[in-house]
Amino acid sequence: MQAEALKSWKWSSDQIGSTERADAWSDTLNRISMPGALLQTQREFHGDICSVVSPLGIEFSLLEASPQTISGRCENSSGAVWLALLLSGTYELNDGGRCIPLQCGDIIYGPGGRDSTLEVTDEFRLLYVNIPAPLLHPRLLNPVTLQPGALPTQAGGNRVFAAMLASIADNLSELTAVQMRPIEMSLSEFIIAGLAEESSFRSFGNVARSAHFHRICQAIEAVLGDPELSVRSIAESQNASSRYVQKLFEEAELSFGQYVRQRRLAQCRKDLASAAHRNLSILDICFRWGFNDAAHFSRSFRAEFGVTPREYRQSQLGRRLQ
Repeated sequence: MQAEALKSWKWSSDQIGSTERADAWSDTLNRISMPGALLQTQREFHGDICSVVSPLGIEFSLLEASPQTISGRCENSSGAVWLALLLSGTYELNDGGRCIPLQCGDIIYGPGGRDSTLEVTDEFRLLYVNIPAPLLHPRLLNPVTLQPGALPTQAGGNRVFAAMLASIADNLSELTAVQMRPIEMSLSEFIIAGLAEESSFRSFGNVARSAHFHRICQAIEAVLGDPELSVRSIAESQNASSRYVQKLFEEAELSFGQYVRQRRLAQCRKDLASAAHRNLSILDICFRWGFNDAAHFSRSFRAEFGVTPREYRQSQLGRRLQ
């Protein structure tokens, strides 16, 4: 059976006349939710982009180009979060108040729709990843409070993350939808682990409470499929009181039950869209993520996403599945 292909496209400046390359390059950057660029030289400029969109809408774009300054904001990416792995070249990131020196292997990040400037002074290669707003939980990763920056390379987890992104860049054009599924899950976990403290501590008043909220959410993720999951069981696993856990969720403007339901629905949504899970029935997926009532699951899914589970699965997989 032929592997399910991802939506992808390529662009090269070789197809464009030298006098038109600057505008064409900026237009293409906008297409991948990046701001426009000021080229160091237009006549000798060259640039190539290979872009792939995952089943959940995460866009991975590999850029190889001449020196330039990418600056401004992309209005169509408001609410999203971007990150980039710097594979080769010399860079400096400026968010209007800070200049952040960078080196190859660094991962930089920022909220979509916010001004920032990336200056590249020689030939470069980078992987740019745009994560759309619907995939981000605003209290774990809030683009409103997130500042552009770079993940510290001394942290072992960030080095592992960079190695994963480098492998994606090397194999981008060969990945299938089925192979992208575990990448999407890993990417979400790495991003939340790396950026949650930076983006969410203001919501909780201090870093310690934000970090504890994140640990509690991680504990929930680990047992999300357990139908017996409760605030009491999570509190006990974290050596905390049920009231303390409830209080943290109140500060996040959620209830514990709301959060668990949203996370279960999100996981069901991923499985329904995944070709790797096409042999699981909708009922199997419902029970797999802790729901124990099919009718309640269907109503909740429709209220959250505007379509029934069956309609969503058909729209994503492109054909009727029994």
